[in-house]
Amino acid sequence: MPPVASVPGASLTFDVAGDEGAPAVLFVHAGVATRAMWDPQFDELASDHRVIRYDTRGYGASPGAAVPYSEVDDLVAVLDAAGVSRATVVGASRGGRFALDAALAHPDRVVGLVMVGSNPSGQREEGIEYTPNELALEAAMDEAEAAQDVDALVRIEVQLWDIGPDRDADDVDPAFVERAIELNVGAAHWDFAGEATPPADPAIDRLGEVAVPTLVVIGDHDVTDAKVAAGLLLAGIPGAEEGRFPDAAHLPSVEHPARFTALLRDFLVRHGL
Repeated sequence: MPPVASVPGASLTFDVAGDEGAPAVLFVHAGVATRAMWDPQFDELASDHRVIRYDTRGYGASPGAAVPYSEVDDLVAVLDAAGVSRATVVGASRGGRFALDAALAHPDRVVGLVMVGSNPSGQREEGIEYTPNELALEAAMDEAEAAQDVDALVRIEVQLWDIGPDRDADDVDPAFVERAIELNVGAAHWDFAGEATPPADPAIDRLGEVAVPTLVVIGDHDVTDAKVAAGLLLAGIPGAEEGRFPDAAHLPSVEHPARFTALLRDFLVRHGL
């Protein structure tokens, strides 16, 4: 059985591998997946890093009660349970958002930051022009949620996030679509009623305070607000580097795992992480 970090109102299941004395990397999954989305990177980096990944509260194998909680506190609790004092944090989508929040709240714990298709906390929607496809998919998702039609919700989420609003399923590898569906179903987060408490000082107003090497990864087929966010992060975080995937949407690490792992490893090596 994998280890568990016990936190108020939840049990966070995590995996840890690699030499205890090696530099540490913590992986945080997206909202349309579980910790399994990091399988290729977790296995590859364990050869020379201490690697940790966990199912966030309410997802996968980490059940949670209907109580307020802090995503940053949960992240730090997993590091503590794994016996890791400092780590590079790699977060996808929402996982990247609170990875950034953790880097600002605990600069002594986060030594490097990789954000994949992520928005900073506090990002505002004013002025963002969503495409007709995005608006239609969002409306369909709301209808599926209201009808409690889980099968439809999975299909719509995979189209919007994993395939991308401007691509068809025929445009991508069928094996990737199958994996995206599998990860989304495994997340099983739709009935989770816990309430994440946002940080008192949102990251959007503090980007200039980030003082660790940062890599911002974005796919050209991602949703509009993620692409806007990537521009904000790159402009606001000192020295932030861009990793672009012209042939991916929201989860380039899943759609193109070998290329993403190579990008991540290059970033870690160049910065001694």
